[in-house]
Amino acid sequence: MVRFVLFCFVLFCFVLKTESQNLVPNPSFETYNSCTNILINSADGWCTVANQVANCAHLHPCHSDTYTQAPLQYLDNCFKSYQMPHSGIAYAEFGMSISASQQEGARPMIKLIDTLETGKIYCVTYYISMWNNAKYSFDKLGALLTPTPFPCSTPGGTVFPSIAGQYTPQVVTTPGIVFEDTLGWEEVSGTFTAVGDEAYLTLGDFFLHSQHLIKNSYPTNCNGLAEYYIDDVSVEVVEIVKARNDTLINQGDSVIVGNNASEAALFSWQPTVGLSCINCQNPKASPSVTTTYTVTKTQCKAVTSDVITVTVSPVGVDELANANGIKISPNPATDVLNIDISTSLDITKELSVKITDILGKELVLTDYQNQINISPLDTGIYFVSILQGNKTLVTKKVIKQ
Repeated sequence: MVRFVLFCFVLFCFVLKTESQNLVPNPSFETYNSCTNILINSADGWCTVANQVANCAHLHPCHSDTYTQAPLQYLDNCFKSYQMPHSGIAYAEFGMSISASQQEGARPMIKLIDTLETGKIYCVTYYISMWNNAKYSFDKLGALLTPTPFPCSTPGGTVFPSIAGQYTPQVVTTPGIVFEDTLGWEEVSGTFTAVGDEAYLTLGDFFLHSQHLIKNSYPTNCNGLAEYYIDDVSVEVVEIVKARNDTLINQGDSVIVGNNASEAALFSWQPTVGLSCINCQNPKASPSVTTTYTVTKTQCKAVTSDVITVTVSPVGVDELANANGIKISPNPATDVLNIDISTSLDITKELSVKITDILGKELVLTDYQNQINISPLDTGIYFVSILQGNKTLVTKKVIKQ
């Protein structure tokens, strides 16, 4: 019986880019509509959600403004930073002011390619790096998916109601762990089950200052902000790992045991004996004895498992049957099996016929006869053995239709 187990774990896991569809258009901010507009809406599809003047920026080598060029930004000595993109040549920026009067940060938002499907599990991932001259860092970054968009803000435009502390994001990082790496990129990721109406993705900070751990990571920095780069945003469905149905092989044969699409999540097969590979999607198994294999797949924070039992016939049945001059037919069979012996075997010496199922349960044991009635047996796979005393002369796999 094929089964799966789904559970989530709280430690970050490595997630490779997969061939499954990313529902975020322009995920790394590469395509753009302007090299003079420094705001994130110059990156196709993106805009800023904020209730005050703060806005997210688009950082690209084409920009004429030195503050939003990539990889080096410079406005003055308090607003300068450097970071290579996580991928491609562009990225974006978001953050918040650490001020009692300003509880609202700036958040990137985009419409997904498709609305999420009810009951499916999705993985949200994005990568951040703290600005070099930012003074503060904070915890609990998240991802909020909504059926309708928030208003997109522009400098000097309408002040919209605050959303800080008003929503619970589906994905949120571990409280108490701040993001303060200015050299590398840190992953924000998590999974959730979709309601089925989610069509817009908003990223960043969704909490009041009092709900955060805010750390003065770099006290000598002078801009007084908590500011982050963001790159490589993805929303992908979590595909549950699949093993093939339980199967039977002859000793010395092999069979493909996985049934997974070509995707670069993390796979692990146990036990390893008889497998062509242990970390691929669909290895070939050549066990010498009946073996149950378990496959585990890690995608984002979701881990799924499945099992397959490969039953091994104790002999190479067709070859032994030919060698002994014993023929069992037809195969597949419906009602009757014919057993023909064309050798010098003395059929008077304790010959018998045994039929077992693939789990080894004995169903029929009778004295040798040319025809065996199998009509009472259920449809499936069986082993038919010819015995002489306690010695098995031949065993053949037979399919009952």
